[in-house]
Amino acid sequence: MKYISKKEKANYYFGLIGQNILYALIGGSFFTYYLTDIALFPPLLVSVMLIVMKVWDGVNDPIVGSFVDKHTFKNGEKLRPFLKYTPLPVGVFTVLMFIVFSTDDKLLWLRVAYFVIMYICWDLAYTFQDVAIWGITAAVSPDSSERDVFVQWARTFGSISYGVFGFAIPMGLEMVANATGSSMRLMTVVFAIIFGLGGSMMSLRCYHAQERIRVQQETQQESLKESFLLLFKNKMMLLVTLANLCGALGFGANLITYFFKYEIPANFLGENSMIGALGLTTIYYMFTSMPGFIGMMFADKLKKLCHGYVNTMIFMQICNIVSRTIAFFIGFEGKNLWISMIVIGIGSIPSGASSIAQTSVFCDSIDYMEYKTGKRTEGITFSIQTSFTKISSGVTAGLAALALHLLKYNAIDDSATVFLGTQSAAFDSWIWPLVILTPAIASLLFIVPLLFIHYTPEERKKVEETLKARRKKEAESISG
Repeated sequence: MKYISKKEKANYYFGLIGQNILYALIGGSFFTYYLTDIALFPPLLVSVMLIVMKVWDGVNDPIVGSFVDKHTFKNGEKLRPFLKYTPLPVGVFTVLMFIVFSTDDKLLWLRVAYFVIMYICWDLAYTFQDVAIWGITAAVSPDSSERDVFVQWARTFGSISYGVFGFAIPMGLEMVANATGSSMRLMTVVFAIIFGLGGSMMSLRCYHAQERIRVQQETQQESLKESFLLLFKNKMMLLVTLANLCGALGFGANLITYFFKYEIPANFLGENSMIGALGLTTIYYMFTSMPGFIGMMFADKLKKLCHGYVNTMIFMQICNIVSRTIAFFIGFEGKNLWISMIVIGIGSIPSGASSIAQTSVFCDSIDYMEYKTGKRTEGITFSIQTSFTKISSGVTAGLAALALHLLKYNAIDDSATVFLGTQSAAFDSWIWPLVILTPAIASLLFIVPLLFIHYTPEERKKVEETLKARRKKEAESISG
């Protein structure tokens, strides 16, 4: 039996695309670059701000997830109403966060206070929305096979839109600023309105997804303490979360723009090119990340080939380690940079299925927790996923900014022009190894926690059949 209609899928996927368009402004390396080279915050301060704000995320997300789990609206739903009421505040705070009212050093404390307040407000609203958006994937259908397909396409559309707009927004912003002679600060606000507020309004369509799996309110956890106790019983979720935290140590990915701005000649793409460091970063990601979309399309085949999504994730990390090690020795002088990007891109093909694999494992962990305890924990489980996604990005960005400080980096206004020979000798020596090898080291560490997950397809089938029988019995007892 199929539960999810085509119209419902289309609405949900469209809304998910909108949410990822918005997050493309904040979740990638552009956000770090915005803080150091457009808002002109000192690199060490950026490092501290990003890490502290992500600690706030770590505290905030599980509390929100627990609230979602133990709170049921009058219509019996606990997820969908959040999809209706959160998009507008998320969009408004996104725009406010990108307003730079001054770069005067005397007003640094005020600028920091303003930015942190806007970020905290944005993050709280975004967390409620994100927990609901991904939590509903575990409740949209009681059939795990249908749910897997729904999740696969959700992650595919989400990742493609995040990838495409994550590439296009910084490059487009830079090109428009250069073509019109406008400042990067002004263009950042304009793009925040178009893609931040606009994408958030698109995300309203996720409200059309239906919440079909509901556990009776009296069986839900009664306190925040119980929510956390259930959380720490979910071994699969904890191990995948730990793996993601290890993956955050690949901070070199956030140094790409600085590498292009200060190590690659201005005529790399030809004389009079309007493409600067942000545009070159986009081209780099097109070569090294877009091949991953192929992996998304063949996620199910990779799953079968590797005998499960956990083994698939291990295979992805091995490919990344091998390709980046090869690219490092090829180097970036002259045409070698193109060859290195192609090699990394080939190694990234399987990694496109990463988000699909992780979401499927999280959904399995929710079923398994219901099987063991009788309680479903979509809110707390997916809040941990979103929390550590943000914490990981914060750790990555924070370490990148700290590396810039240690390399004695000196930002040169908000210009997109390439400045060769203006940074320290340490920066020139270490930027390439950091960019290429830190993600490979992070991949190696990522694998370790996954080796402790043992959830076979046979066990998954047993859990699903048991839950179906249990729910049917509960429904009959209520109706009888």
